[in-house]
Amino acid sequence: MPRHAPRSLFRLPLKVAAILVPAALLVSLSPAAAQQRTSLIWLDSTKIDIARTIGLPPAQNSPENRKEFEEVLQLTLSRTPEREKAAIADQYQTLARFLEGMGVDAKLNEHREVRLLFREAQVELGILLLGVRRLTARQRPFTVWNKVRVKPCPGGRPEGTSFPSTHAATAALYAALLGEAVPEMKDKFEERVASYDESRLICGFHYRSDLPAGDKAGRLVATALLLDRAFRSRFDETRAEIRKSFGLT
Repeated sequence: MPRHAPRSLFRLPLKVAAILVPAALLVSLSPAAAQQRTSLIWLDSTKIDIARTIGLPPAQNSPENRKEFEEVLQLTLSRTPEREKAAIADQYQTLARFLEGMGVDAKLNEHREVRLLFREAQVELGILLLGVRRLTARQRPFTVWNKVRVKPCPGGRPEGTSFPSTHAATAALYAALLGEAVPEMKDKFEERVASYDESRLICGFHYRSDLPAGDKAGRLVATALLLDRAFRSRFDETRAEIRKSFGLT
């Protein structure tokens, strides 16, 4: 296997895999099971409750869901052209865009090993989110008619279920990994997570509860990878390069 080939979550440490792998296994659930919100998977005699780990969205016709819809509606109606422009730019799930929104031009993607590490992390995150999404199938706000319709941002519209937010998960993943290398900037990274997440509401692409669920998923994957000896070793080797990109030693 090439040194930098993406690894499966099944190769992560057992205790970590017990948290993460079950979500990937959820793809085998039948539609009926998903409708019943079955969220218990057994792995190596360990019961994992995805609902408690990441959460589940409110029922479609619940008061909580209607309240979230109204919030998104008001945010889309009151967005300014400037905020809309930034939210449209935030549709790109890239490390470059995450940093650009902070006003930082670190050019981390120019460093091969850093680029490979973050790409690998995103692959792992995608495996986890695939399973959770199969469990929920929540409609996006702009596809729902509730007296009035949410007007999404111009341009491409995301497909698939709204829960959890992949953008929120990606932002949390970036913040957790970058914060490990550059702890002096943790607060700045977290501020960027908040603005990146808000862009999904501004554009009418997600509900409020989609965001913390995605955030938890992103941080779970970051924790798992940093506990993995091979990934951690490579990450530590790139730490100096990451810090240098931020003008730090």
